Amino acid sequence: MNQRWIIVAAILLTALLVQIPAVLNPDLSCLLSEGEQILDGRKLGGDLFELNPPLSIYLYMPAVQLARLTGIAPEIIVIVLVMIEIIGSLVVIDRAAAAAKLGAEERSIWTCLLAFLFVVLPSAVFGQREHIAVIALTPLVAITAIRWRRLSPGSVAILAGLGAGLAISIKPQLALVAGLPIILGAIHQRSLRPLFTPEACAAAAVVIGYGAVLVVIFPDYLLTHAPMVAAAYLPMRRDLAGLLPFPIVVITASILFLRQVAPQGLRMGGDAIPWLAAAVGGAASFVLQGKGWTYTLYALCVFAIAAPLLHVRTRTLPASVRIGGFAGVVLIGFCLSLSVREFPSLERHVQALAKHPRLLTITDHIALGHPLVRQIDGTWVGSSCAQLLTAGAILAQNGSQPTQGERAKLDGIIHFERRQLLADLRNGRPDMILVDTYLQSSVPFDWLAWANADPELEIELRRYREVEGVGRVRIFVDQSRAERQSTLARRLEGEEGAQ
Repeated sequence: MNQRWIIVAAILLTALLVQIPAVLNPDLSCLLSEGEQILDGRKLGGDLFELNPPLSIYLYMPAVQLARLTGIAPEIIVIVLVMIEIIGSLVVIDRAAAAAKLGAEERSIWTCLLAFLFVVLPSAVFGQREHIAVIALTPLVAITAIRWRRLSPGSVAILAGLGAGLAISIKPQLALVAGLPIILGAIHQRSLRPLFTPEACAAAAVVIGYGAVLVVIFPDYLLTHAPMVAAAYLPMRRDLAGLLPFPIVVITASILFLRQVAPQGLRMGGDAIPWLAAAVGGAASFVLQGKGWTYTLYALCVFAIAAPLLHVRTRTLPASVRIGGFAGVVLIGFCLSLSVREFPSLERHVQALAKHPRLLTITDHIALGHPLVRQIDGTWVGSSCAQLLTAGAILAQNGSQPTQGERAKLDGIIHFERRQLLADLRNGRPDMILVDTYLQSSVPFDWLAWANADPELEIELRRYREVEGVGRVRIFVDQSRAERQSTLARRLEGEEGAQ
């Protein structure tokens, strides 16, 4: 037992040292910035808009608050808090395995492998909402696998249910990851009892409670923002030809490897079936989200790897099987770490023009302003991180033949984001604006012309002068600020000459 936790501690420490200097990903950076705005007094749903449900922001609020109390960067605190969550998840799984009287060797495999999958496999998606949610969800899958063997996980199952409820509240699509193993358990036992276990009821209670919170505290999101998201954002998705290949390859590889290491696991009563079902649920979640983003593959990858490796039953595996399994895990980890750099490096250009600027972007891509604004120690003054709804509305208008009512609704969404941008310019008084020249990173698009189509926006944007173009990005600065800086520079030069 001690050796098992020493290995886990070594994995966690190594990952901690690797992750701390890592560059922030755009989504995490955006949500941290929005959390800071809430602490500064902005109201979510009023003068701050987020595409995702409110829990996406509040999930990171403890890190933001601790950062202000301690002076430590919130990015570092996020990493530490995720490590604590990983430890908690592993302890719950181990306690359930102990209550079920699983052998010490099997418990060691579970703990060490899951620690690796939680800490090392995520790589570039570490700390993403999907990463946090899968960690919280895994104890429920493990307990479902224990009950599959007609063993009792003990009272700790309720904690697993609470974690699963949190995970589903973060990403509702992950209900498929939790639900498929439970449904198969009901079919396997020919009973509805697996649908009403303490953990399933606890998960349902958390989800229902979160829904009630949305209704009572965040009605604006449900009544105003969510319909716009459903109309303009959700339809933006890849076609199935671009979504299906990776899940099919990964699940097929998982099944083939399982046949080599534990053939009995593939039978309907096999111990690996719940883990495979969770992997299929992860694949379905990825396809349902439809965006093709790397981090949305994480649930699929975790459970597809866990299904065979948790059930290795022989120490004399052929070298080819070991090498193939290792290569497969490395390849999956490599795929999760891939990230397309959509924009050129702007940090040096921005800092040369202004130190710690108040920054705003006009784009449909979060990665233009984030994590850049945090890297340059600037201040984000936008009420949202990108004009994604506008992009969706434009694509919907151009890609189909909407009815007059649908077109009016889409025009209303575009007007809504123009009004937001106008408020950001008037209230935030940005020193610098970064303007994109592409729509969805694929179609040339004049975002400045889109903004100037509104007369009030056009008047506000006259205060800004284009100073540089870097790749697809146009950089504008406040002319009054530039003039003040020029006057100050001339004054300093005059003083130095007089001396």
